[in-house]
Amino acid sequence: MYRRFSVNLIFCFAIISHFFAQAQYPNYSKDYFLFPIKPGQKNYLSGSMGELRPNHFHGGLDVKTDQKTGLPVYASADGYISRIVISIKGYGNTLYIKHPNGLTTVYAHLEWFKGDISKYIKKIVYEQQCNEIDLNLMPSILPVKKGDTIAYSGNSGSSGGPHLHWEIRDEEEKLMNPLFFNFPEIEDKLPPYVNKFGLRTLSAESRVEGEFGFLEFTPGKNEGYYECKFPVHAYGLLGLELVTYDQMNGTGSRCGISKLELRVDGKLTFVHDIQKIDFDENPLMNLHLDYHIYKSKGNYFQRCYITDGNNLNTYKTDRSKGKIIINDTATHTVSVKIFDTYRNFTVLSFKIKGTPKQKPHMQTAVPKWQKKEKFYAFLNTSEFDNVLKIDVSAKDSSEAKISIKNQTKILPLAYKKNQIFTYLYDLRQGLPDSVIVGSQKKILNYYATIYPANETTINHPSVDLSFPQNTLHDTTFLQIEQSESKIGIHHEFAPTIGFYTGSIKTNGLIENKDKTAVYQFAGRKGLKHNGGEWVGNAIRFKTKYFGDFGLFTDTIPPKLAFHKKVGQTLYFKTSDYPSGIVQWYGYLNGKFIFLHFDPKYHVIFTDLPNDILEISGNLLIGVVDGVGNKTEKMFSF
Repeated sequence: MYRRFSVNLIFCFAIISHFFAQAQYPNYSKDYFLFPIKPGQKNYLSGSMGELRPNHFHGGLDVKTDQKTGLPVYASADGYISRIVISIKGYGNTLYIKHPNGLTTVYAHLEWFKGDISKYIKKIVYEQQCNEIDLNLMPSILPVKKGDTIAYSGNSGSSGGPHLHWEIRDEEEKLMNPLFFNFPEIEDKLPPYVNKFGLRTLSAESRVEGEFGFLEFTPGKNEGYYECKFPVHAYGLLGLELVTYDQMNGTGSRCGISKLELRVDGKLTFVHDIQKIDFDENPLMNLHLDYHIYKSKGNYFQRCYITDGNNLNTYKTDRSKGKIIINDTATHTVSVKIFDTYRNFTVLSFKIKGTPKQKPHMQTAVPKWQKKEKFYAFLNTSEFDNVLKIDVSAKDSSEAKISIKNQTKILPLAYKKNQIFTYLYDLRQGLPDSVIVGSQKKILNYYATIYPANETTINHPSVDLSFPQNTLHDTTFLQIEQSESKIGIHHEFAPTIGFYTGSIKTNGLIENKDKTAVYQFAGRKGLKHNGGEWVGNAIRFKTKYFGDFGLFTDTIPPKLAFHKKVGQTLYFKTSDYPSGIVQWYGYLNGKFIFLHFDPKYHVIFTDLPNDILEISGNLLIGVVDGVGNKTEKMFSF
């Protein structure tokens, strides 16, 4: 539900807080590093340090490259190339430079490399006869000087468009905020902004505007700050969440904030301060944001409190862990101060009016003069931590009945709002098979409870599952749903930390096992190949995701055709669905030839060795998909 408020509240907020004065950022060298793209010229970012991305915090900067590839990329300081990666995934073509001060700069999504670096890479790939590499180098092999052109910007790997991803890492490989090093190429005189905020009930007894769950609010803006005219009515244990981004001069891109501070009645209760990010902490990003709202609506609500299982090092808090406790009828002031890297800040402020817990409202008769609205019956369920919320549109307050292994439990009415009756059930009391309210019934496919501290094995008639210890962040009430074509392994919007193993049982019904694999149903994207290994009549697979899984037999080989010639480079088009291309190779007159593959554009193209200037003769190109279907073609030039 949404509430929009007009604004007429004027308030004052101290510009420099005592807490912030004691938490200054370290004193970074301001002239050590050169900006890697168009140094000395105005530059713009499409992403910044700490920005929330799917399943991770964004590390480093995404530097715009005029919406094209091929811009020179410069070494930011003296040092040596310590690592080279060529890959179709992740960072794509990447260089790592180790510097005398112990720090490392990373240059990712490159189009290709420059000079001696390019020659060295070609030498290695032709010696090893491989199309992808991950090399660690000694200091004497490829030294560089500050300002050397080392590569050209690109769009390789999982990049969504031309740009340079640039990082600064410390001696422990932790990601540092490059903007702390003071680059005049980037201008930011604009404060962060607040799009929405929300309050989440953190106990079954808590309410916001008389409801259990999560309620969103849209604040108004007054003289650069965000505030609400009317107080929010609530009681119990609450969590504040907000959608906030930084904005920079000259670009419409949404960037990440650097720090936020929560105060309740003037007391500092929670700080989130992004100075460094450890790669091992990236899975915790799914606990820092409200993963439930992100998966259901796509909004990045950042929590201003610490939820169970979250031990991010970016937090500072008191015993409340940022959670707001309203146990009286007084009016309380809540404010959040939000900073960017350049110390620009904005403030969100609103009031919470404590409201005593009330008995559930019962249905009253509609007056004869009042027009009756058309009635639509529905029964919806949703999870909030350990609580199952049951919302029913009904003409009267019929009993809610929970069925647990042929036993029935009657639920009391929690509250009624408009024509919606709400019942709450603690899932720790037993996993329900179904819920019935009046003539409406919903089957609930709960199958097992998984505790993160325990290694858990689940045996289902159609699938066996194995969850290693600490695969999940918190207690998870798993649902398994089987249909004719797929098996649903579900939890309502629960993130995972690592891989778990599944084994789908087929009872010997699959004829062509070699070409049959596990696929995840990915909505509009179709099938996503997950692979698998056959063990008897079951196929074992690993995944980090919940969802719908099924088996598919793919006997169609990949497509492959000559596309064009540009200079001495030959381009070929290739594609495969649903297994996807996993291997590609080429031989010119029987000898290995280096091939690049760009899966975003379904293109393979040649890269000649240093001592050959032109392709002449017979060129064999081969591609293999995820289940081993292969296409080979011979081309003569």
